Amino acid sequence: MTDAPRFDAAFRDQLESLFRWRRDVRHFCAAPVPPAVLDELLALACMAPSVGLSQPWRFVSVDDPARRVAIRQNFLHCNRAALADRSDRAGLYARLKLAGLDEAPCHLAVFAEPEPDQGHGLGRKTMPETTAYSAVMAVHTLWLAARAAGLGL
Repeated sequence: MTDAPRFDAAFRDQLESLFRWRRDVRHFCAAPVPPAVLDELLALACMAPSVGLSQPWRFVSVDDPARRVAIRQNFLHCNRAALADRSDRAGLYARLKLAGLDEAPCHLAVFAEPEPDQGHGLGRKTMPETTAYSAVMAVHTLWLAARAAGLGL
């Protein structure tokens, strides 16, 4: 690829810094994320690699307050089950703030379409779990792009 950009040492250092400073966010500010910023971040997430160019990820913005309450209730139910299964580490797990559902101004649900129309089926036929892995790559890309924009996930 003769047209491919060459990334100098300064860029590589900044990229490494981005990787090092990627964090799970436990405390959110309530300031809304401007729609244009969210659109840009999702567009970047859609540049993630995917098996056979299937792009199986589906991002859904959860804006309805009743749906947010339902998601919060589901989290509480699942969290109780996780605490019960982690008796040896339950104390540590319980101290972690795993849900920013009450504070985060923007909620996204991410799904993996197991049989996307897009792509050639390459890779999916022998390893169908690769669609889920591709969705994980999109979330990872979103995570890094958000961090670069000064936002956290």
